[in-house]
This record gives sequence, structure tokens and C-alpha cells, in this order.
Amino acid sequence: MSSALRETHTISVKLMAGEEAEAIVDAVLSDNPGARAEDHGSYIDLSAETELVFEMDRVSEELGRPYDVPTFLVVLSSYTGQVDVQDRCVTIREAMSSESER
Repeated sequence: MSSALRETHTISVKLMAGEEAEAIVDAVLSDNPGARAEDHGSYIDLSAETELVFEMDRVSEELGRPYDVPTFLVVLSSYTGQVDVQDRCVTIREAMSSESER
């Protein structure tokens, strides 16, 4: 019996479209080699293999004004993976399954 499921290490985020999302995309594509962005009009889909790093200082540079993690989290509408929130950085990594889940 064949299965349609396959293992993937891709993580993704959905950002509500707008000025801030465009700045986030520009920073992420510059700082995360292999990251991909797709504009769907009302939202932007960012994806990469295993990890995406969102540096607020880089987003601030792109916007030309201060930007912080709480504001970023408002624009982040959904994600797949494991999120790590720090003072000036948000990292989303591939979710790892435990041995008991296999």
C-alpha cells in the first residue's frame, strides 16, 4: 500500500500584507539564503528549509523606523514549525518529533 505522505523539512509563515510585511520579506530574503516569498494579495507566504530568522533591527532598517517583536507578532498571522521569541529576534525552526511519536 502506498502513502501520499512524504517527509518535509520546510517551514513557513503567513504575514498580513502591507508596508511592514514588505519590509519583513526584504529583510528575510536578504538574511536567509534559500528563503522564498509568494505574494497572495492579502497575505505573503514566506518559506524555507528548516529555519527562518526575523531580526527586528534588520526590519527597522528596511522600514526606516523602530520596529519590535510585539508589532511583528501582530503581522504574523500563522506559521508552521517551532517558534522561539527573543527580545529583538524571532526564529521559526523545523518542529522536531519525539521518539515516542514515531
